[in-house]
Amino acid sequence: MRNLKLVLQREPAAIGSIAASILPVLVLLGLIRLDEAGIAAIVVAINTIVGFAIRVAVAPLTPRPAPTGPAPSETVAA
Repeated sequence: MRNLKLVLQREPAAIGSIAASILPVLVLLGLIRLDEAGIAAIVVAINTIVGFAIRVAVAPLTPRPAPTGPAPSETVAA
């Protein structure tokens, strides 16, 4: 599972590539009816959605730096 997470983090478009390989076979077998534009739209949608989801799920969270400087209550109006 750890290797899959690493692969998907480095190359989230791999799932779209699998879909791009499988969809034409399904069309040739007559299991689904799509033209080339439909296949392309599905692959792009898969790459977009999966890529975003993977980046959200596996991207390390970086802590926000603590603010520096005086607190707003410590400032003196001139």
